[in-house]
Amino acid sequence: MTPAFVAPQCPINDKRMYPVYAKCCELDIPILCTTGVPGPRVPMAPQDVSLIDEVMWFFPELKFVMRHGGEPWTWLAAKLLLKWPNLYYSTSAFAPNHYPDDIVQFANTRGAHKVMYAGYFPAGLSLDRIFRDMPYVPFREHVWPKFLRDNAVRVFGLEE
Repeated sequence: MTPAFVAPQCPINDKRMYPVYAKCCELDIPILCTTGVPGPRVPMAPQDVSLIDEVMWFFPELKFVMRHGGEPWTWLAAKLLLKWPNLYYSTSAFAPNHYPDDIVQFANTRGAHKVMYAGYFPAGLSLDRIFRDMPYVPFREHVWPKFLRDNAVRVFGLEE
């Protein structure tokens, strides 16, 4: 879901999305949603991270994955990740050396089970670039397996 790119725009908490959220709950499938200020020149309000709070309140069983960084509200994203058990964060659209400090700190302390890798290939980053930068991300040792694999396997139901 890309709230800022539909016409007319459809905010994360727009009631028109509630049937989609309900169906995701019914089918036990996650929804992925771009959050934060979009790169292209479109209004950002539909992707405000604070809007997720209402959605998670109405749909606590919904698996909701924030995509594209949530900036400039990464501190709020971390707070919401603590608040809502089924809310997750993916690192899509960011080179590893630009992962938000708030999110790295969150993963290293209380949120290793909430943050997962997502690249941006081929849309904007080569795999060479991503994996060249990856060793410099200051994740603690226990975070890496969860970040690179385990969280996605669990959230997306990919267990073998």
